[in-house]
Amino acid sequence: MVGNPLRDLLNRLRWDAGQQTSSVVVSVRVRREGGERVEELSFTSVMEVGSRGVTLRDGTFLPFHRVVAVIAGGRRLWSRGGDG
Repeated sequence: MVGNPLRDLLNRLRWDAGQQTSSVVVSVRVRREGGERVEELSFTSVMEVGSRGVTLRDGTFLPFHRVVAVIAGGRRLWSRGGDG
């Protein structure tokens, strides 16, 4: 079974004590008002990294297929399409 690179990265960011996550941004596709757009949210709003997605502190569940990119300090750590 092949691992999930996005999940692995998010777990490393969450649990590695040496990581500075305050500058990490997760770009996600969201549907609002009949359209879809990309929004950025702070990694600090992630409460849990699960097998199928992340749960935010407000209880919102975001499946991994909605994540577009993970960026830290302007550097792309991961992006959809694998060019991260």
